Amino acid sequence: MVSTQRDRVDPEDDAAPEGGKPADRATRFMARLDTYLPTLADDAARQAFLDRQIEGWEHRYVRFIATEGESEPSRNTIAREDGRERPDADPPQAADFLLTITALAARRKTLGEHGTGCHHV
Repeated sequence: MVSTQRDRVDPEDDAAPEGGKPADRATRFMARLDTYLPTLADDAARQAFLDRQIEGWEHRYVRFIATEGESEPSRNTIAREDGRERPDADPPQAADFLLTITALAARRKTLGEHGTGCHHV
């Protein structure tokens, strides 16, 4: 089976677990990422994927700060009584970016320590 490279993890159902409250954005994203990483061919592919993710999230964070949050409008919508949708009142926060970048870096570091011995300096 041929593995294809992707540069992003696509969103899945972010609903709350049965009987629980919704997880924060970073936790939901990392759960999807943790499901996706093992599907990559090897540790080198996982390291390269994580490197691209970190670079992309850092770029988005810089843009988010520069635009005071306007670069990342909430993509979630809530149905109104009239059937139309309105934007969710829970837009992304700077902490969402920092938590995600930190979690990605931790996974990247773990792969470097336990992987094939290929380390980036």
